[in-house]
Amino acid sequence: MINRILLTLLVLLLFAYQGPAKSSKKTPASKITFKRVSPDPFIPRTPGTFHSILVANPAVTEFKGKTYFIFRGQTESGHDQIGMWTTPSRKADGINWRAHHPVPIIPISTDPDAPDNQHILDPGAVAIGDSLFVYYSAKAARPEPNYSICLANSTNGIDFKKHASNPILDRAIAPEVVYHNGLFYLFYHLLNANDYWEVFVATSKSGIDYDTSRRQKVFSPSHKSGAFDSYSIATVRIFKEDDYFYMTYAACTQYLDYPESVGLARSKDLIHWERYPHNPIFERGQAGTWDEGALWFPTMRKMKGKYVMWYEGAGSGMGLKTAEAREASRIAREVNYGGYLKTSFSQIGIALFEGQLKDW
Repeated sequence: MINRILLTLLVLLLFAYQGPAKSSKKTPASKITFKRVSPDPFIPRTPGTFHSILVANPAVTEFKGKTYFIFRGQTESGHDQIGMWTTPSRKADGINWRAHHPVPIIPISTDPDAPDNQHILDPGAVAIGDSLFVYYSAKAARPEPNYSICLANSTNGIDFKKHASNPILDRAIAPEVVYHNGLFYLFYHLLNANDYWEVFVATSKSGIDYDTSRRQKVFSPSHKSGAFDSYSIATVRIFKEDDYFYMTYAACTQYLDYPESVGLARSKDLIHWERYPHNPIFERGQAGTWDEGALWFPTMRKMKGKYVMWYEGAGSGMGLKTAEAREASRIAREVNYGGYLKTSFSQIGIALFEGQLKDW
């Protein structure tokens, strides 16, 4: 009888034991973090060029076998204009560019009534068929409202013609554009009544006529206490890989347009966005460096198996050895646009991530 009982217990124990418990949780992926390629700017402000005072607002696209690097520059004239670099796409690594165009490709207008006779900045580019579309923020030398979004087109990638119906959108800035399923999705910033930027999108079949009555708000500050993106969303860029669109965005903790960090979000439909749970993916530089103050326009592409991110940074770059340098650094880090165009200047940097975005 005892033997029977022992045998029964043994059988029950064998059925009950299934080996070590298997976790249903996915192994955490490594954190997505971009690292600077160099402690120096990738494109510094350079005497004798159209970006002698500042260089900013990177945008990247592909057109007719070439990769285009489009950016803003300012000279001693005080006017912002748009220039570009290019390289054959088959050789593009994001760092080495073959052709440096010496003059702006989209200069300010000389027409006193034009919407872009003061500044042209914030390029957002997309190529469709035989046309390269470059949207940009335009500022006019006139009373408010003096800002809008305009459009220039090129069929050869060198000569750009401003659209006759400019501005495309009034009272909007910082365009980013994506072409998806036969529609242009134009992302732009509008000012909330509480003085912070939010991101909206409008669509168009032509890339020219956008029905703003059907626009949608797609991205806003988190408004979470202590969060890196609690106050304002300064600028965005969008990159597609596999099933997802990835948005990199510059985020502010306390000011309207002086972001300290870069965040990441993703979407399958360009409307509903999910924030990366381990944000931020990149932060401004240490005190005394050239990008110690603020970061804008983080622009990401995958090249040669690595994710490349170009960005606009601002800071003194004076180090911390002297009292003058320490004060310039303090102002750049603690004051809204502190020392800008006096001791702090925008330049373009570059950073890399060698993991996989899909593993987040």
